[in-house]
Amino acid sequence: MSVPKIVGRWSLQSWVTRSESGALDNPFGEQAEGSLVYTEGGWVSLHLAASDRPRQPASLQGASGTTAERVAAYSSYVAYFGIYHVEGDIVVHRVMNSLYPNWVGTELRRTFTLSASSLVLAMPTPEGQEPLVNELRWTREE
Repeated sequence: MSVPKIVGRWSLQSWVTRSESGALDNPFGEQAEGSLVYTEGGWVSLHLAASDRPRQPASLQGASGTTAERVAAYSSYVAYFGIYHVEGDIVVHRVMNSLYPNWVGTELRRTFTLSASSLVLAMPTPEGQEPLVNELRWTREE
């Protein structure tokens, strides 16, 4: 079995959504941060964070803070891990666990475009839902 060329560690360059009207948006801001890792063994791990995530109270315990503070933290972060495989120009992430419990056990299908140092993942949303397209651009890390 050949190892897909997407194997490696990637840093988020940008996350852009496009609506039916053509309007563009950056869901987590223009300076969003992210990490994406594909291993040779078929594992995937993804983390995305808004650029302006509010700090929690002084405690380092994840469940501390008010409900509003926890909602703000939850709403400004995406994380999941699982296994992946490639089908032509589609990478399929089988989610084993996620910040979003409803993603556990699902398959997230992304079309991808790959060059030597960049990876673009595109995710069309179901018909009739906004945004029309989510596009994440990644840069390969050494």
